[in-house]
Amino acid sequence: MNKKLFIIPALIIPILLLSWSMRKKFSRPEIETTTIWQNYSRYKEPALKNRMFKHSDLLPLIQKHVNSKLFTSEILGNSFQGRSINHLSIGKGKIKVLLWSQMHGDESTATMALFDIFNFLSVSDDNDDFRKFILNNLELHFVPMVNPDGAEKWKRRNALDIDLNRDARALTTPEAKILAQIADKIKPQFGFNLHDQSSLYSAGNTKHQATISFLAPAYNYSRDLNDVRTNATKLIVMMNRTLQKYAPGQVAKYSDAHEPRGFGDTFQGKGISTVLIESGGYPNDPDKQYIRKLNFYIILSALHSIAQKSYEDEDIEDYAAIPENTRFVFDLVVRNAEITKGGYKYRASLGINRAIIVDTDYRSLSYRGSLEELGDMGNNFGYEEADASLLLSLPGKIKVLKKVEWDNMSFEEEKVLIQQGYLFVKFSDKRSSSGPIKNRLLNLTNSSTANPEAIGLGRYPNFILADQNKKPVYAVSNGFLIDLTKEIKALPNSFGY
Repeated sequence: MNKKLFIIPALIIPILLLSWSMRKKFSRPEIETTTIWQNYSRYKEPALKNRMFKHSDLLPLIQKHVNSKLFTSEILGNSFQGRSINHLSIGKGKIKVLLWSQMHGDESTATMALFDIFNFLSVSDDNDDFRKFILNNLELHFVPMVNPDGAEKWKRRNALDIDLNRDARALTTPEAKILAQIADKIKPQFGFNLHDQSSLYSAGNTKHQATISFLAPAYNYSRDLNDVRTNATKLIVMMNRTLQKYAPGQVAKYSDAHEPRGFGDTFQGKGISTVLIESGGYPNDPDKQYIRKLNFYIILSALHSIAQKSYEDEDIEDYAAIPENTRFVFDLVVRNAEITKGGYKYRASLGINRAIIVDTDYRSLSYRGSLEELGDMGNNFGYEEADASLLLSLPGKIKVLKKVEWDNMSFEEEKVLIQQGYLFVKFSDKRSSSGPIKNRLLNLTNSSTANPEAIGLGRYPNFILADQNKKPVYAVSNGFLIDLTKEIKALPNSFGY
């Protein structure tokens, strides 16, 4: 028998297998989505101008889409305080997807993005092929605000003070029961659990904010990977690759330690391939409008991938390569600041964060600075940084004025004072009130003398960094860094102490 006859098939079989594998991986080309990104302004819901909206703001938007006859809508039930929890659906495909947002009342970025997606799905334009492909292959279900009572007061928990994302097992709250019931009713193959996280998370041990963080939640303590969880993991790999073009190096993933009280873990265990998306921070985006756009884009990209089943071709090892969510970042780091304590002078770095304060109208936010770390911060980063190695640290001076003089002070006058080293105003004719002061540079105080030891752990960060001639170079006011050598702008708020 001629051995050469067997050599040829032996060589051909691996080639055929490789060809089949390559064809499997690349046989489903992705539809170009660049025009969707570029045309986002067409779809952005104009009624949602910032992230502090309420349930009543969403109802007319929901009605608008119901009136279009493209969406169907129902009220699933009511929150503890009687606000409706609404369910919208669209699409005629065989694959069911459930997306829910704002389980935590103060986490609204993805809610805005969902209404942008509703607008996208409702129009006809040059993205019709993309749109129709999704709607012909998927049946989409949305619960855009699970916790309307929390949203009313801009707080994480519901009106019973329960964290809804820790109520999937006990189902104590009406809101958690409603979410569990709709999932049991429609039996989706995929789920998207949409949240916000602190802007102080970083993507691994880097200076990059974790703008978006993902998780394919574990359904058991051993964190096994069955087909359901694997599908969620592969979908995240696709979304991460998509994001790198628009937020490079700013994607992270959460620890997958099992949390049996969480809805993501629970739904994963019920056979729903569930993806957690957390919206963090992005430079100069305090109201998260750019992150809103990222949510819009990656959710649409994920829906298309589900419809096309292209996520199946992703390499699960790429999920492991996504950096962990970590806390190496501060709002502001001042390197090598001069500090005086008990007559002893030394230099150390300062880590300053700005806590969010909800204003009394529950529709706007203010900030209060706090010095939270002091010492060797070589492993930490600041979203803003200042090098004080060659600078002196001075307490801010106090300007004594009548209340009417403060009320009538122009911004130009305020700039002159801060350039002279003033950080505080004390009223000569009355006590000042405490709390945020919008769009000012100077703080209010009832103290008559500046504190020579103004820099200290746990203290409010208000001090001057000056050159060796004591000319102010930087001011830190309520935790905000002001470069006095450049154009000075009003702060979101100073503070009354």
